[in-house]
Amino acid sequence: MVKTQGVSSMTGGWRQVFERSRLVPPPSQTVRLAGESHLGRSRGFQLSLNRVTAAHLPQEVSTDVTYQLRVTLFDRNHLHFFGKTWRSSPQRMKNSKIAFNEVLYLHTSLLLPSTLVVLELVSLSPRPDGSHQALGRGFTVLELFTNKPEIPATDGDRRLNLHHGSPRGLLHPLLKDTVD
Repeated sequence: MVKTQGVSSMTGGWRQVFERSRLVPPPSQTVRLAGESHLGRSRGFQLSLNRVTAAHLPQEVSTDVTYQLRVTLFDRNHLHFFGKTWRSSPQRMKNSKIAFNEVLYLHTSLLLPSTLVVLELVSLSPRPDGSHQALGRGFTVLELFTNKPEIPATDGDRRLNLHHGSPRGLLHPLLKDTVD
């Protein structure tokens, strides 16, 4: 059973309710903040994506299932994904490992500690019509910048842990201030 409230009581002030409860500010606010911080220069990054060890994934019965990495930028302060999502070429799993061996180049002018790279592992199952059904199998987050001198910048080899669930969970307001 779904309960609904009458809409007529909110018709006069719907704009106020919208402005007050909006979680994601316009991207121009983040761009302005980066410019005010004198960090508006665009900076390039190179990510080398080698392999995913996925012991938690079931060994698929169908040999048609492939896996793909998807990479998107995320603003932690404003809970906002931005930019274009990069997709790797589909790969097969062998012995709980998926070898991608791809290099990704990206750039952003938003050089703020709140800017993160979100990597998602997706399984692709073929459908009868030739399209693919994409199912999120886990994600991880990579911090590009930090305002803490004791934490090194993103550089060198790193092993990232794959979290269960979807990166859409990052949009939940209660997770806004969590570190991991």
